[in-house]
Amino acid sequence: MSDSNTHLLSKAPFFDGFPAEVIAELESASALRKYKKNSQIINQGDDSQAAYLLVEGTALAYIDDEEGNEFIFNTFQAGDCFGELALLDDQPRSAHVVTTSDCECLVIPKAEFQRCVFNTPDAASATIRMLIARIRSMTEEVSCLAMLDVYGRIVRLFRNTSEVTDDGSLVTERMTHQEMANRIGSSREMVSKIIKDLTVGGYISTDKQRITLIKNLPERW
Repeated sequence: MSDSNTHLLSKAPFFDGFPAEVIAELESASALRKYKKNSQIINQGDDSQAAYLLVEGTALAYIDDEEGNEFIFNTFQAGDCFGELALLDDQPRSAHVVTTSDCECLVIPKAEFQRCVFNTPDAASATIRMLIARIRSMTEEVSCLAMLDVYGRIVRLFRNTSEVTDDGSLVTERMTHQEMANRIGSSREMVSKIIKDLTVGGYISTDKQRITLIKNLPERW
């Protein structure tokens, strides 16, 4: 790996707490790889051979069934790591990961990742802390799916994916109605109806698959 590509892992939250020498070893054993938009990086059920650090671009993780139904349960942006869980238990991949833009990833070999985590106490402790944080996050997601109705899940999705733009507007990331439905476990028709109602009510506006939050959304609809 060239000097110009070093220090990538040290900037990633997942590797916070890893000793500097371990990070250097992982980086030297890893390689940068580019992926086009809509590339399938990981397939559910495949053997696990590497972990990935997303250096540029965006991606998402999803599961599907034989009928083609999909549920998106995580999204990734620059600095996020994915695919590492299956390296720790030697089990097949539990989900698909597909790019949602052109991406560049640092591909970390399984053998090197396992050696560093299993043989370095500080790296093992940092990994455990990160996994606990993910479990807490997943517990919250499951609770929301169980306790909130579709409208409540849409409001939560808007709030979790929005950012303040230069003009002060609160705008979500780009999502189609089907992508929203896949992320909250609902039908596209229901999502479209709620978005239409909120638009008519003057709460939101839409432009190029992005939602602008014009005023505070009601707690119930």
